[in-house]
Amino acid sequence: MIDDKRLWPRFSPEINFGHLLQAAVILVTIGGGALTSYLSLRSDIQQVRSDLTVKVSEHEVRLATMEHASEDQRKEVREFQGEMRSAISHVTDILNDVRIQLGRGLHPTANEK
Repeated sequence: MIDDKRLWPRFSPEINFGHLLQAAVILVTIGGGALTSYLSLRSDIQQVRSDLTVKVSEHEVRLATMEHASEDQRKEVREFQGEMRSAISHVTDILNDVRIQLGRGLHPTANEK
């Protein structure tokens, strides 16, 4: 092994302009990196926020469309049920008339059909 004094760092308590310049460069580099990272992350967050806003609004439109379709379907079902109730009531009335006529022994006339 070679015991070379040049391989080991030498520390001294003196501070000169070169040391201050190195410290300033390190601080500017770290600060610039942090600032750049912050600004980049901020723009990425704004982009993600705008994308999510668009996706949420698209989802809300789909939900509103589905709600309207569901309400239209319920309305059609209610109308159909009302029509069927009236048709069943009409058929029941006709059957009652036929039963009454059969009970009396009369035959239905052409006007009642």
